[in-house]
Order: sequence, then C-alpha cells, then structure tokens
Amino acid sequence: MGSESFHPVDLSLIALYVAGLLYLGLRSRRREGFAAQNYLLGGRRLTLVPFVATLVSTWYGGILGVGEFTYRNGIVNLLVFGIPYYIYAALYAAFLAPRIRGGGALTIPERFHQHYGPRTARFGAVIVFLLTTPAPYLLMLGVMLNFMFGLPLWVAILLGTVFSTVYLWRGGFLSVIRTDLLQFALMFIGFAVLLGLLMGQESLSEMWRRLPTGHRALRGPESMGWQVILVWFLIASWTFVDPGFYQRSAAARDGKTAARGIFLSVGFWLVFDLLTTATGLYAVSRLPDLAQQAGGPVAAYPLLGLSVLPVGLRGLFIVALLAVIMSTVDSFAFISATTIGRDFFLRQADDVHAERKRIQWGIIVSCCVGYALAVGIPSVVELWYSLGMLLVPGLLLPVLATFSPSFSLTDRSAVMVGLAGVSTAAAWQLIPQLARWLGAGGAGYPLGLQPMIPGLLVTILLAIIFGKVRYATG
Repeated sequence: MGSESFHPVDLSLIALYVAGLLYLGLRSRRREGFAAQNYLLGGRRLTLVPFVATLVSTWYGGILGVGEFTYRNGIVNLLVFGIPYYIYAALYAAFLAPRIRGGGALTIPERFHQHYGPRTARFGAVIVFLLTTPAPYLLMLGVMLNFMFGLPLWVAILLGTVFSTVYLWRGGFLSVIRTDLLQFALMFIGFAVLLGLLMGQESLSEMWRRLPTGHRALRGPESMGWQVILVWFLIASWTFVDPGFYQRSAAARDGKTAARGIFLSVGFWLVFDLLTTATGLYAVSRLPDLAQQAGGPVAAYPLLGLSVLPVGLRGLFIVALLAVIMSTVDSFAFISATTIGRDFFLRQADDVHAERKRIQWGIIVSCCVGYALAVGIPSVVELWYSLGMLLVPGLLLPVLATFSPSFSLTDRSAVMVGLAGVSTAAAWQLIPQLARWLGAGGAGYPLGLQPMIPGLLVTILLAIIFGKVRYATG
C-alpha cells in the first residue's frame, strides 16, 4: 500500500491533522520564570476536562495491537485488556491519586528519594526511563507510515519521531496537554464513524452470528486457562507504577480533580474498548483472509477502514489511528526526558534554567534511544513484553510501600527488593532460551509461570524479611 491508495482529500486531512498538531504543540505561552512544576506539570493546575483527555488518549498507544488481538481472539479482548485495567485504575483513583497530588514529589523517582533515599531514587530513575521509552509506539507509528506511504521502515520511524515530539522542546507538558485534547476527540470520532457505517451495512447481531464460535467465547478461541487470565490481571498492575498516571495525578489542580478524572477516564476507556472491540470483530467478519494479506492481523483496523470507508472518511479514520499512537509517543518521550534531565540529578533545581535545558536535551536522548530500539527490535509485542514483564516487578512493591504509613524499607533494602524483582523476572525469561540452546527442545517457563509472577513473589518475600512494621500507638 502507498499514497496512491488515498484520494487527495484523504491526504489533505492527514496533512491538516499534522499541521494542527504542530500548531497546538508549538503555541506555547511562556510563564514568568521556568519553575520545574510549570515545564513539567503545567503549573499543577490541570482541570478536569484536559486531565481526562490526556489520560484517556495516552493510555491507548497500542491501538494496532488491540486490533490484532481482537482479530485473533475475539471478545476475550474485553476481559484481558479492559476489566483488570478498570479495576486497578479505580483503586488508583480512590487510594493513590489524591495522595500524589497532596505530596511534593513530582515524579516517581523523586518520591523514592523522599521515602527511601538517593540509591532507590536513582534505581527508580533507571527503571522509569526504560519503562517509558517510546520505542513500541514509535515502531507502531513507523509501521503506520510505512503502510500508508510505502516508506522504508527506518525512514517512517524517523519521521514519526520528529513530528510526534518536536513541540516538546518549547512547551513541555503543556504541549502534551494541548495536543492530547485534539487527539482525544479524533480517536473517538474516527472509530465511531467506522463502527456506525459498519452497523448500517450489517447489524451487530448479524455480525455476531457470523463469527467463529471461539471468538464469541469469554476465554477466546483456544479457551485460555484461568491461570493465563490471572497473569493478564497481574500484568494490568502496571497501572500502579505507570509514570503517566503519576504525572497526571501530580499535575491536577487538586486531589479531588485527580480522583474524579481517573474515574471518568475509566468510563471513557470502557466506551472506547467497546468501539474498538466491536470494530475488530467486524474485521473478523469482513476480512476473513487477513492473515494472508500484507500486514496481517496487525493491520486489521487500517485495512478494514480502507475496505469500507468512502473518500474523506477514510482519511479521517487514518488520522484517528495516528492520533491514538502519537498521543502516547509524546507523553512517554517527555516522561523519559524528565527522568534523564531531572531524576538522575536527584532534583538539583537550584538553577531552573539549567534543569529545563537538561530536560530538553533529555528529549533528544529519549527519542534517539527509542528510535534505536524501534529499529533494532522491530516487534511491538516483544518490546512490550520485554519491558513490562521485566521492569514492573522492580517498581510495584517499592511504589506501593511509599503509600503505607505502617510499613517502611531502608534505602539499601528498597534497592535490593527492586533489583531482585527485575533480576528474577529476567532469569525466568532466559531459562527457556537457555534450555533451547542446550538442546532441551521447546522448554517453557519453569512451573508454567510467566516471568512477572516469580519476580513479584521474590519482592514480596524480601520485603517481609527486610521491611519494618510500625504499629500505631494510643
């Protein structure tokens, strides 16, 4: 597929979207001074509407992966990629978000510095930087541009990197917010238009009856075991350590805004999940031979849009897909840049101009690292899996412990717990590969456990051994 597949009207809509994005992102209002909370968190005055728009749009960068999973597995998409995230987000809103806003720490590593000490803060900065690399989303954006215009993948990733992040240099977090408002609207409009047109041609009930039986099963076409579903619920605990959630909560006008914003976001995520899941199921019905086509199931959404939508609406839907991905690219790039320019220096904010410069150069470093990973590991699933499964165990318990008034870890023991979680998960990940190298055939994970589970179990065990419990008196 190339640009010849698009009518000039569609190409004009795509160009208009990019121009609008750059205009909103570069239209930065300078504030007096460059205090950290202005550049990093927009002055901590984020109101409800922009809070919801930026959180909802940022959380959906993996839209092509959602399409692929739904095409392959069906309605189970709502069970593994929807419900557990709603639960964890609601818990985050109820118990963590108000306390984050009420505290003075602007980032997760800074919170570690306050509660544990400099060692844990630097350890947290390394993990957060790796966890927020925009590589998976840059790769996805490159795949989209390659799919649309036939560009070499490395060129497509490079162009996507530039257009998704160039405005961060000047505007910082405010640029992310302004562009996310646009992208929030586009993502819902694009999918609502496509689904509405599909339903006009074939009702939901008719489409449902035509689906393979496995795609209508709650546990998918291969009947996922409940242990596998439990693993997906554990993976969703990523929410508790997601730097984007922390950043938005810290940027909110007050704790009530942060909590209400997350609860409202859950409602919007539910609506969008219904839109994307239904659209993916229509792709199963309308594109039964997709596995044999260029791009395969990962291209389910764009290929469905091309096959169904007329001129103009086709361009609108492509813009919606781009908006979902690019809203995550800029947010992750900025968080990882903040980690480089601020958290590695343990909040050396005596010169706010110097700190701003460090963060700006951090944007370049973040984009370069993300670009290198995206080109070197051209698999979105592998990037997600490797980063999430290995890194979340190192952050989850240390983060949650900072909110406990009765449990504490020393600086040294907190680092030990975090490192043990990461190294255990990494070792568990390597065992099957080592077994294959030694000729043991298709050896799976020991005890059938995904790497994240033993990583978390080890952190809990060490926390019990080294943690200190404070009992309330009086």
